[in-house]
Amino acid sequence: MTTYLTAGVVAVLIAQSVCLWRALSRLSAIERFESRLSALAHTIVLLTDATETGLKDLAARLAAETPARPSGAGRQRRVVGAARRGRSVADIAAAEELAESEVRLRLSLAQGPTTHSGEEARGQTAAARIAKSEEVAAWQAATTSR
Repeated sequence: MTTYLTAGVVAVLIAQSVCLWRALSRLSAIERFESRLSALAHTIVLLTDATETGLKDLAARLAAETPARPSGAGRQRRVVGAARRGRSVADIAAAEELAESEVRLRLSLAQGPTTHSGEEARGQTAAARIAKSEEVAAWQAATTSR
């Protein structure tokens, strides 16, 4: 009977030793994982700081190189004056460094409400008439050159 008792105690000790050995190996794996995770977190912090610094420098350089734009009222007068002198929307946009749509908008705002019958209902403004006349001229130039 003592033999069975001794064998049982030895079996329990072996089972506990195996469990203890597996628990210790898992703890060492967790420690390795934690060290790798902390290294990764440190790397991400360095990368974030470097990126933030680079973007701040880039923004500062772009802000320093951006020329001051002329005032809106002066630009509006130049756009309207150029249109009255017969310059095309594309030429005005290139000279003022604006989009053609912005030139048309400025001309439309300077023109005010139209007094032509039915044009207001259809939404046609002076800028739209100028754009339409430019499209017609471009179409005529393209068809006559063939």
